[in-house]
Amino acid sequence: MINGRMTSFDDVNVNDRPTTPLEQDCCGNGCDPCIFDVHKKLLEEWKEEKYNKSKRSAKNFLSLVRYKRFIVKNIVEGSENSICIELDCASDNKDDVIFLLPSQYIMMKLFTTTKPYTPISWNRRSMNLLIKLYPSGEASTYVKQLNINDELLIRGPYGNFNYSRNSYKNIIMLSIGSGIAAFYPLAASIVKDELEDTKINMMLGFRFLSHVPLKDELRILTDYWNFECTLYLSQGSTMSRTANITGLNIVNSRINSKIIDRTLDSYSPETTLILICGTTKFNEIMENFVQKKDFCHYHVFR
Repeated sequence: MINGRMTSFDDVNVNDRPTTPLEQDCCGNGCDPCIFDVHKKLLEEWKEEKYNKSKRSAKNFLSLVRYKRFIVKNIVEGSENSICIELDCASDNKDDVIFLLPSQYIMMKLFTTTKPYTPISWNRRSMNLLIKLYPSGEASTYVKQLNINDELLIRGPYGNFNYSRNSYKNIIMLSIGSGIAAFYPLAASIVKDELEDTKINMMLGFRFLSHVPLKDELRILTDYWNFECTLYLSQGSTMSRTANITGLNIVNSRINSKIIDRTLDSYSPETTLILICGTTKFNEIMENFVQKKDFCHYHVFR
């Protein structure tokens, strides 16, 4: 991924962060409240205070109704059929910052067309976009011709999905192709939150292993106890059958009804959230599977 990490607010001042207790600070006798429970609560309050302070002191550079100027800072290959573009907001006002929530998307004006893209990471002044490239098509042709320092017009953010910490025991993420862009920032924000106890099962479908973006980023997430990821390759080759990507499971198959049935049988409908993002056909099929298994907590990114 291009340099940059995901955050929904300005980098906070770590000097006033509640001090983390040492292991020896806990007596191990089941005190109520335990020193670690107290620290957990103080840390949550500190993060909330910092977030609210950041929102009060700055304004969102993005606009729902007006296009804002962004400058192309960097372009790197995402996969065989995608690229990652880093964009800087074109504003000299230090109070103009980018506020985004995981899985929100923006609209980018590309010549005579406008396309939606989901930022995969961002900070107060820049964002990273994963863009799938197609052999033909006006948008892909335009994107392929972009150069460093080119200007792009963007409006947003949009999206009605909102996640609250620890609202579910498990989250299953089902996607194909570029749908990974909607899931990666959410998964990253959850597993890197030390107050989160939610477990994530990310199931991603692609045609070939070479089409999979964010491999390094996904590998990093698998280092966390509450994240697992399986790549489903519909046209897996001999090479993909023997491929070994540390931490990632690889299955040479489409995400089909048998796989979904077997997966959902291991989860409780009451405590599991299912997220779906892909083509219109994929979304409809997955939604039908989920409904037939009586899972009522689900969201489809359309």
